[in-house]
Amino acid sequence: MMDSRHDTTELSSSFDAVHIVEPSLNHSHTAIMLHGRGSNGPEFADELSETVLPGHKNLIQKFPSWRWVFLSSKTLWSSAFEESLPAWFEAHSLTSIEERQDLQMDGIRDAVGYIQSIVDQEVERLGGNHEKLVLAGISQGGAIGMWELLCQQNLDVRFGAFVGASTWLPFAKIIESLLVRDGDPAGRDQTETESVNFVKEMMSAWGRYHATAHDSTKLLSTPIFLGHGTDDATVGVELGRHARRVLSKIGFQVEWKEYLGAELEGHWLKVPEEVDDIANFLATVTAQ
Repeated sequence: MMDSRHDTTELSSSFDAVHIVEPSLNHSHTAIMLHGRGSNGPEFADELSETVLPGHKNLIQKFPSWRWVFLSSKTLWSSAFEESLPAWFEAHSLTSIEERQDLQMDGIRDAVGYIQSIVDQEVERLGGNHEKLVLAGISQGGAIGMWELLCQQNLDVRFGAFVGASTWLPFAKIIESLLVRDGDPAGRDQTETESVNFVKEMMSAWGRYHATAHDSTKLLSTPIFLGHGTDDATVGVELGRHARRVLSKIGFQVEWKEYLGAELEGHWLKVPEEVDDIANFLATVTAQ
């Protein structure tokens, strides 16, 4: 039986406490889990515990040597819903994701900085081995998780894996123009808008990487799994497909799966198929 507890140490005055499920066997890996808008770490942990795989185990029980770290976002004002909600950043529209991108910047900057501090702590706990750490998120949690991955200042580290479900990539077109090494060179010289400068600032390591003669970077060997419901009524599947295309063009190897008939109008993990696919993916890539 795993020990589930709340970490009462205040890691940040504005982010809620971390919810941790400790391993029942000797600690081998850590998964940093990122919830969607309107949720929090403990709620995400509870919901994930209810997703039972064949054999009557949930995803957490499937990996008894893993430490599961469920983070909680700040509570932010939503201009779309006109109320305060738990959110990693303000997403004004998921039908026109380029609308009011300026509202996303402060939240993304703060969230990436916070998540990186947790990554650093957990990597230290793992003896400095990034390859024993997995990043995973659903919906907005997946979106900020992809940003965390792309904002690494040391591109010579490889994470164990990244998993995103029912998610999208904020600033995807700008990221594509700036980070795709063999893309249109004119794309990197585009007008210096506030959004372009923001992406350049946050992902500055890629500018240094493109300026070198290296053929690749170790970060690009991080295995990625993206799953999405074709009937997702909240984050349309084409947004997920676009994220997959951009990550693939940057140089990541992305395993992409589509599903039909998940709960919450397609905006949740499809049980058991998607959860089983994620479990098999993690078992394979973290055993290497």
